[in-house]
Amino acid sequence: MDTVTHALLPVIAVGLAAPRARWLGRWGLLAIGVAGALPDLLSPHLSLQARMASWSHGLPCWALFSVLVLLLAVAASRGRGSIRLAGAMSAAYLLHLVCDGISGGVNFLGPVGDWYWGDYWVAPVWWVPLDVACLLTCYFMFRVIPGWRARQAAKPGAVASS
Repeated sequence: MDTVTHALLPVIAVGLAAPRARWLGRWGLLAIGVAGALPDLLSPHLSLQARMASWSHGLPCWALFSVLVLLLAVAASRGRGSIRLAGAMSAAYLLHLVCDGISGGVNFLGPVGDWYWGDYWVAPVWWVPLDVACLLTCYFMFRVIPGWRARQAAKPGAVASS
């Protein structure tokens, strides 16, 4: 899958699972999106062979990222719920690896070993349409629907809903 889908899928999931969550803060969804795209940002690749050899597309790198982001969250939390954000960022990184697994495969033990998993269950012909679908979904979730709700609430006699 493309990096756009890797970034937006976890944002959509968190937006649906935890709408208006205070622990996200102002930049939480952006951080989750970057974490979802991080394996491709750390080690860009254009071929399946390059992905399989990528050090950032394995569980060891995911575990290291998860420990680092959790340590940063604990150090900076001050009761603001950043540990939840760290968990969501870790899950976004892992979702990237799973999505790569179903769109060609991934070496889960790279770079320390070999454990290849996956196949083209999502063919490359669907990658750009998935990007478009994710972009449109985010646009509707975070722009159109909140705008519609605000207009409905601003109407005279409207009952506020949460």
